[in-house]
Amino acid sequence: MRHDEILGFLNRLLAPGMTPTLTWAAYWEFAFWIFALIVAATLLLLRPQWLEKAEDGFRRISQHRGACVWAIFGAVFVIRLALLPLVPVPIPVPHDEYSYLLQSDTFASGRLTIPPHPMWVHFETFHVNMQPTYQSMYPPAQAMFMALGQKLTGAPWAGVLFSVALMCAVFCWMLQGWMPPQWALLGGVFTVVRYGIFSYWVNSYFGGAVAAIGGALLLGALPRMRRRLSLRCTVLSIIGLFLLANSRPLEGFLFSLPLLLALLCLIVRSQLPRRRLFMRIVIPGTVLLAMAAGWMLYYNWRGTGHLLTMPYMLNQASYHLSRPFLFQKPYPPGHYNHPEMRAFYIFHELPDILLSRSRWGLELIMSRKFYCYYVFMVWPFLLLFVPGVILAARSRELRVVLGSTLLMTAGATLQIWPAHGHYAAPAAGAVLLILLNALRALGMPAQPSRYRYFSRAIVFSIFLWMLVPIADRLWNPYAFDVTLGGYEDNVPQQIQGQTLQARFSQLPGQHLVLVHYRLHDIPSQDWIYNRPDIDSSKVVWARDMGFQANQELLRYYPNRQVWYVDRGSGATAMPYSSFLALTHPADALLANNPEKDRF
Repeated sequence: MRHDEILGFLNRLLAPGMTPTLTWAAYWEFAFWIFALIVAATLLLLRPQWLEKAEDGFRRISQHRGACVWAIFGAVFVIRLALLPLVPVPIPVPHDEYSYLLQSDTFASGRLTIPPHPMWVHFETFHVNMQPTYQSMYPPAQAMFMALGQKLTGAPWAGVLFSVALMCAVFCWMLQGWMPPQWALLGGVFTVVRYGIFSYWVNSYFGGAVAAIGGALLLGALPRMRRRLSLRCTVLSIIGLFLLANSRPLEGFLFSLPLLLALLCLIVRSQLPRRRLFMRIVIPGTVLLAMAAGWMLYYNWRGTGHLLTMPYMLNQASYHLSRPFLFQKPYPPGHYNHPEMRAFYIFHELPDILLSRSRWGLELIMSRKFYCYYVFMVWPFLLLFVPGVILAARSRELRVVLGSTLLMTAGATLQIWPAHGHYAAPAAGAVLLILLNALRALGMPAQPSRYRYFSRAIVFSIFLWMLVPIADRLWNPYAFDVTLGGYEDNVPQQIQGQTLQARFSQLPGQHLVLVHYRLHDIPSQDWIYNRPDIDSSKVVWARDMGFQANQELLRYYPNRQVWYVDRGSGATAMPYSSFLALTHPADALLANNPEKDRF
């Protein structure tokens, strides 16, 4: 959860219109620690009896480990659904979300990918492959959860909510393998508050929770496998690997590599009889890994025609200018069928390519990445995270967790893309483990009472602090920036597009909407997104490609009412024949469209 998500109206009151910066985040962290010190001094002075009783009750509840995991899972559903009147089901805004929704719709229809449409060039859009098949460019794990929610409830967001609830429960289960149950339960409650209510992981379609589940399953299996090798933990580890490989492949691979080596060492050094070890661990694990790898290769082949070419790789080579890493040469400028798509990729990628070629530019890119990962994963606990890292480096058990986190961070830092919180999702459980381990060290019985009260004050302060976004929603239920992850500038255009979609859906018959983009329109939020089965859709959105090219599409859809929309003129549509009569009278005679009133 970003610091501006947590701060809510405080951030807007004290910094109206100010772009969040690292310095501003550091000021707010300083304010948090001052607040925590005041709470600690108050608790130390008063020594309230109810606090000891509350801790004893919390400790007794935490002994029911399975029940605690299920309670954490259910708490996300109960709290988030109760807040739907204040925080409604999110609307998609950036290209990424529409791409995931297309993928979810495809999976929910029982298909992995869609054959290319004969008129595909008119429907070409961002982060979607049109050739050799029509599919999202993203790995499939996030959309699998969304498709499950869509199939069961009709709403893909139900799958997002399920994934976040499952992530919080898996975090609690993971922590139970590393520390006493009361601390594991505390970590589970913390994830519900931080990720399960107001974070963009639950209030958008970007994802993040699925990769975090994969990383937490690996982390939770390791300490249990150290105590006893079991088929159950082996299966959970492989499920974690599968989720990582199909959500954040690069970051997931880097994060899982040290953990896999540690698990492999445990198997090699095991004292179990070799026959039993192979029959119960090695052979079943190998078969499951082969099945998972085979499915991934099959998915690649169905989508791109090549076993080793992921849809993401194909889309990158087809449209993007920049390659994944800072040290790689960019792609040569390619051919774009639409000027707005060319403008988008040049505007969003060329500046970072040019910045990466200078020292000060690299420093700027790195500072932005540090800011993003700091405010999402660590803030406001940097002063706790640093000693946590030191403790993890000194601990034989936790050293591998720290190594996985650092390796993944290095890989994410070397990417040229601007950082986002869900990029680091595989390490979310590891960061929580490191923070809780440092907090636990403060609250150990052997520590002086002032340290124990300080650890209690930190816990107390963060839950008081989290009342701010709740109050923010009560004050302003329509605050877009809390749920849209920084894309609030695109909300007006998105509302216009959704308004048109609703209007066309209410009209009788089938409709074709030609959208015209003005010369300087750089569509960070696009309107050209269609269902998997384009021809059976009530409303089909296409790009205005000029009279001659448009006639090809009109001949393909002779029975649809054709509309013309200029994105720069707001949510206003007119019949295409009326548009031609105003602008190209001679061409209007060739257009075969019934005349209708403008709306």
